[in-house]
Amino acid sequence: MSFNPGQKLINADPVSTISQRRSISHTLGKGLLLALPLLIFCSLVYLGIKLLLSFVAPLTLLLASGAEVPPWYLHILSLFIVIGLLYLVGLIPKFELANTWAGRIKVKYLMHLPFYRQIDDMVQQFSGIKKMPFSQVVLVDPFGNGVLLTGFVSEEVNPNLFTVFVPTAPNPLNGNIYHVPKSKLTFLPISPDVAMRTIVGMGNGSTFLFPHLDTNEKEQTKIARLSA
Repeated sequence: MSFNPGQKLINADPVSTISQRRSISHTLGKGLLLALPLLIFCSLVYLGIKLLLSFVAPLTLLLASGAEVPPWYLHILSLFIVIGLLYLVGLIPKFELANTWAGRIKVKYLMHLPFYRQIDDMVQQFSGIKKMPFSQVVLVDPFGNGVLLTGFVSEEVNPNLFTVFVPTAPNPLNGNIYHVPKSKLTFLPISPDVAMRTIVGMGNGSTFLFPHLDTNEKEQTKIARLSA
């Protein structure tokens, strides 16, 4: 076997090199995925602190005028003042007169601000003060004949009247809207996705819609329906 001195050395196992590169990139990708939640959390904390400092910055500048104190002290003082003001605002619903005046100010002035109504609805829904549309599953008897329909509350008109969307099976994008008295509704302690599966499944899994019934009652209901 002749050897050419000018010939370049060639890796005897290129497959092994490619495999090693893939292993390194795979490990790096896996490390990124594992560290990503922590990185996102740290970023959110950093942005939150930045937003909070920018929020109290005007108050800090006001306190800093003519005061010879460290900046961090003014930031902490401003933060405590803001927390105190928020606490006072949180006390408003506990006092009938203050709550009435706050409601009037909100309706008369704040609701006329651009996008304020949409922002207010979004905050109330995500904070749990106001139910998000279709988050509450109900059994509705709209005609008072004992036939129950699976529905989702789309809006609470008032404490005694609810707007309910009743989807059709198997396509839940279609359906009917009913404005139903509360007395004709049974509120179910189940998640919307469970109820939606029974609609898409043409009624299969409807047992989950009746958690308030024990096993014997369910069996008796099935027998009564089959005997009818």
